[in-house]
Amino acid sequence: MILNWEKEMKTIDPDIKFRSNGGWLKTIEKLDKSVSNGYSLVGDFVKAGDFEENYPEGLYLDCNKEAGKKSKEQQDYRLFRLQDGKLRLLDMIIDGQGSWACDFWDTIEEEIGDKFF
Repeated sequence: MILNWEKEMKTIDPDIKFRSNGGWLKTIEKLDKSVSNGYSLVGDFVKAGDFEENYPEGLYLDCNKEAGKKSKEQQDYRLFRLQDGKLRLLDMIIDGQGSWACDFWDTIEEEIGDKFF
């Protein structure tokens, strides 16, 4: 499906400062529970921004970095399902710290079933 990722993110969260301090987007294909950080979410990084791009159906994790309190960078994570031409927000973590990725495991397991290492 052809999407403008920035436009989609601003539709979901009008107050987002999209990529003001950087960020990334990746597919989520399976979990690796042998680690408890972002590497547990296995997938490929993909292009995302203010341009049209073709995205296949599946799970996506968006990390948006914004300036936080006292100039500290804030990293917000949003888990999406792209299916039947619609982008649906499944879960999100605002200002993720430490083992933030583990907080997505239950939602990812519900979405992808038994695809684990």
